[in-house]
Amino acid sequence: MRAHKFFLTSLILAVWAFVSPVSAASFEDPKYSLEVKDEAGTKTLRDAFTKGPAILHFWATWCPNCRVELPAMERFEDELKAQGLDGQFVVVALEDAPYGRIQSFLQDRLELERFTSYQAVDMQAVGTAFQVAAMPYTLFIDENGDMLGGIPGSLEWDAPQIQETFIGHLQGKGTIASGN
Repeated sequence: MRAHKFFLTSLILAVWAFVSPVSAASFEDPKYSLEVKDEAGTKTLRDAFTKGPAILHFWATWCPNCRVELPAMERFEDELKAQGLDGQFVVVALEDAPYGRIQSFLQDRLELERFTSYQAVDMQAVGTAFQVAAMPYTLFIDENGDMLGGIPGSLEWDAPQIQETFIGHLQGKGTIASGN
């Protein structure tokens, strides 16, 4: 089953730009001025990114696939921080619950101590603005804020091919845009 899921994920990565086009945007686009919350308070989504290229990921506590992939995403986030790529991977909960409940879910239920997640202040506006088609949903953004494409559904965040491709994108190596 794991080999089958890895094959499927690889296939999705190979064709994602063709099957999931996303309209162009810019970090100056109004959608990046939508608000998200974290433990420090409310900020715009634009302020959540330190720079581009970036990966924007949406999830929810009610989503079974989200719950399965979040521990691997925490390890992926740790790897990004180790490589100086923190602030380029932004995770947003589309959840109509108090922010504290989301943090409790991550820490108490999933035992994620270091994982960083924002919460959309207006989940409907954010979901619509970024054309969230499924949960979880991962978008790839270039250094200007232009959206390159998205992958609906869960991913194997620990898979070497996925990490290599995603880290290459965040380092500006063009691996997502070129499909390599």
